[in-house]
Amino acid sequence: MKPRMLWALALLPALSGCVTPPDLDGPLSDNVTDWRDEIIYQVMTDRFANGDASNDFGVNLADPSDYHGGDWRGLQDRLGYLEQLGVTCLWISPVVKNVEEDAGFSSYHGYWAQDLDRPNPHFGDLSALRELVDAAHARGMKVVLDIVTNHVGQAFFYDINKNGQPDEFLMGQGGEIVPIGQGEPSSDLVRVTEWDPDFDRDGVQSWTSLGPSGLAPAVFVHQPEINRVPPEPWPLGEAWAYNQKGRVTVWQDPEVCGCPAWGCAWDDACRREQEVLGDFPGGLKDLDTRHPYVRATLADSFARWIARADFDGFRIDTLKHVELGFWDDFCPRMRRFALERGKRNFFMFGEAFDGDDNLLGSYTQGQGVDSVFYFSQYYTVFRGALLGDGARTCEIERLHCRRLGCASDPCGEGQAFPALYSDTPKENGVTGEDGLGLGPARLPVSFESNHDVGRLLFFMPPAWTEPEKRAVLHQALAYLLTVDGVPALYYGVEQEFSGGNDPANRETLWDADAYLRPVWKDGHWKAARRTYDGDGDGEDDTLWEPFDTGNPTFHRIAELIALRKAHVALRRGELVFRWSTAGSGGEDHGLVAYERVHPDERALVALNLGKELPSVTRAGGQTMPVGFAPGAVLEDALDPAFTVSVAASGCAAPSGGGCLELELPARGVRILLAR
Repeated sequence: MKPRMLWALALLPALSGCVTPPDLDGPLSDNVTDWRDEIIYQVMTDRFANGDASNDFGVNLADPSDYHGGDWRGLQDRLGYLEQLGVTCLWISPVVKNVEEDAGFSSYHGYWAQDLDRPNPHFGDLSALRELVDAAHARGMKVVLDIVTNHVGQAFFYDINKNGQPDEFLMGQGGEIVPIGQGEPSSDLVRVTEWDPDFDRDGVQSWTSLGPSGLAPAVFVHQPEINRVPPEPWPLGEAWAYNQKGRVTVWQDPEVCGCPAWGCAWDDACRREQEVLGDFPGGLKDLDTRHPYVRATLADSFARWIARADFDGFRIDTLKHVELGFWDDFCPRMRRFALERGKRNFFMFGEAFDGDDNLLGSYTQGQGVDSVFYFSQYYTVFRGALLGDGARTCEIERLHCRRLGCASDPCGEGQAFPALYSDTPKENGVTGEDGLGLGPARLPVSFESNHDVGRLLFFMPPAWTEPEKRAVLHQALAYLLTVDGVPALYYGVEQEFSGGNDPANRETLWDADAYLRPVWKDGHWKAARRTYDGDGDGEDDTLWEPFDTGNPTFHRIAELIALRKAHVALRRGELVFRWSTAGSGGEDHGLVAYERVHPDERALVALNLGKELPSVTRAGGQTMPVGFAPGAVLEDALDPAFTVSVAASGCAAPSGGGCLELELPARGVRILLAR
C-alpha cells in the first residue's frame, strides 16, 4: 500500500455515497469577532432531535446504550429553540464513521472512529451536515466540531496466546501475582482479555505456559456487519500506527506506578507514560501520534472536515492522552489551513479530564490549543463550593489565582501564586475585537456539567427541596455566565435534567419519558409528568413539554445570556475579586464577590453560597472595597427593585473607588450595574 499524500500535497476529496463534496479549495466563512462573546451549547447529536427517520437504523429508545435517532437534520430543525435560549455557538458530536458496537454498547456518542474521512450515516450525509452548519451561520451561530486524535475504536485484538482469535482466559496455577510480561512468570490466576489487556511499557506481550513469547501480534478483525474493519485512511489500518501497550491501569491501581492509594501526582513519569501511550480503557486503540505519517494523516483528515463543513473550531477529546509535541504540530497546521481559506479565529479547546491546574496549564503553553476545558473550576466551584455549606469561598479566588497569578494568597495561608496558564497568544491564533491576540489564560472554557460527568442536579443532596435545588442550579448558571472566559452549556440543563454519570447524563431531549419524575401516590411510587408554575399563580400546574421554553430554568438562562450579551464587562471585562472568606460562621459566611472591569463598563457579581442565613459584606468592621465611585447607585439586573449606594468610607477603597455593604439572602445572587 502506498503512503497517502501528506500535508504539503493537495487534499483529496472523500465521497459520501453519491453526495458531491463541497469545493475543498473554496473560501470559508469568517464568523467570530471575539470568542469571549460566545455562548457554547454542547449537544450529543444522537440525543438532541430526530429530524430524518431514513437514518434510524439500529435505534432503540428504550436502551440508554443504543442509538436513539438524533441527527443533523434534527439539530437544524431546532436552531430556533437554541436561538430563543440565546445560544451563539453549537458544539456537536464527532461526525466520522464509527465502529458500530462493542461489548453490547453502540457508538451513538461518536468517539469510536473507524473512518476519519466518511460521515457517520446515523447522523446523515455530507449534504445534511453542511446544511446544518450553513443554517447555523445564517442565524449568526458558530459551529464547533468534536474531534478525537488520540485513538480509534475497538479495531484489533492482541493475540497474546497466538491462536488467531480474540480470547478472554485465566492463566496461572497459584503463587505470587506478577503482571503478565512484567517480570518473572506469574503462577497465580490472572484474567487476560485480548481485546483490552493491561498496560505494559514494553508492549503487550505474548504469553504461553512456558513464559513470555515476544510482542503480541495486533490482529485487525473483519466484521463489516458492525463496521469493525481496519480503520481508514492509511496508515490507520497498519499495526505500526499504534503504540500497542495495552490499557491505562494507573487510575484504578496507582500502586502499579508506586503511587499512594489516592493516586499519582500530575507529573508522575509512570502515570504520564500510561496516559500518553496506553489504550483508553474499553479497548480504544492508542495511535502513535509521534509518527510523522500518523500526524500527517490526522492533520489531512481534520483539515478536510473544516473545508467540507466550514466549522469554526474544534473541541478536542482526550487532550492529555497525547504528547505535548503533537499539539505544537497539529494546531498550527489547522490555524494556517483555516486562515489561508479566509477563516480567522479558528478556536481549539481541549479536554484534559483532570482537576490539577498544573496539568491543565501545561497544555496551554507553546503553540498548541487555544484553551482547555476548565475542569479545575468544575471540581472547585460546581462540585465543591456550590454544593457545600458556604465555607472558605477563598478557594474560588485561589482557583483564579492559579490560572492568572496573584501577589498573595487570598486564603492568607501561603505565598504568591504564579500563573500556571499561558497568557501568550498563539501565532495566527484567536484575537479579540481589537485584533490583538488572546492567550489561553483569558479563554478558559467553563462548564457546570458535560457528557462525561453527572449533571449538577444529580449531585445535590436528596434532602434539598426542589426549589432549593433550583436556587443552587441558578446560582451555578449565574456564576458560569458572569465569570471570564467562554461559557459552555450542556444540552438539557435548560430542562433541568438530572441524570447521573454516563449514560444517565445523556438523556433524549425530545422523548417525553425524559420529563417524567417519581411521585408517591396511593402507597407507592409512580412516574408522572413534571410540572411547573407557568402562569405565576403559585401552582405547579403547567406540564413540562419536550423542548419546553416556559420553565423557570430556561427563562433564567435566557435572562443571564441576554445580560451577558448586553454588557461588555460581563463578556470581556477583567476579573477582579472583591470579597471571599477564609473561614466560616461569620457575618459574611458564604459570600464571594467579583467585578468584571472593562474600559467602557464595570459590573459587580455577588453570591451567597450559604444555604441557611443571609450574609453581609462586612468583617472586622470593614466593608467591601469596589471600583465604583462613591455615591454611585447600583441596580440588580436580576431584580431592578433592588438598589444600593456606594459609600465613601468603611473600607480600604481602591483608587477612584468606594465601599459597599451588601446583604444577600441564602443562595442569593446579585448582578449589580451602575444606574
